[in-house]
Amino acid sequence: MPVWQDFYDKYSQKVSIISIAIDLQGYEKVNDYVSGLNLTFPTLIDQKNITGDLYGFKAIPNGILIDENGDIVAKQLGNFDIRKVEIRNKLEKWIINDQNFKDQISETKFTSRTKKSNQLLEKGMPYFQSGDIKTALEIWKQGIKIDPKNYIVRKQVWAIEYPEKFYSGEINYQWQKEQIDLESLD
Repeated sequence: MPVWQDFYDKYSQKVSIISIAIDLQGYEKVNDYVSGLNLTFPTLIDQKNITGDLYGFKAIPNGILIDENGDIVAKQLGNFDIRKVEIRNKLEKWIINDQNFKDQISETKFTSRTKKSNQLLEKGMPYFQSGDIKTALEIWKQGIKIDPKNYIVRKQVWAIEYPEKFYSGEINYQWQKEQIDLESLD
């Protein structure tokens, strides 16, 4: 997120940034993390994975570019990491020269298995909200078995089981990769 803040500081006269945190734990968890970053662009909280269902993604980070008319002009689902030089260069060219930013969809394509996995995410929410976290996690882990590449569901489970990896400092992507290897789900 600090890298996005740097980018926004540089281009805020030409572009707006809105981040969306897909986090079932809601406002407090996200706000505690985001408030320490001193961001000057808004972060919306999607506690029900509505954006994942709407735009058809199951991994983050994603980039959806919307023009001044409100039209989606490009999107990249998965691997939209501003720290990657090629992504940053494409964004800068799009902003400065109004060039096309080709749509890209990673290997995390939304499938019928993703839909079933997301339905289990939704099914577990009432348990989670009522404090029955054990049952919620069991249901969500069924979703991971159905679609091991549904990183939205997977990261919700991890965020509950290992909050220190998600809500303090930089998000530890190396740890996430190691978890995937340990869980042997990919």
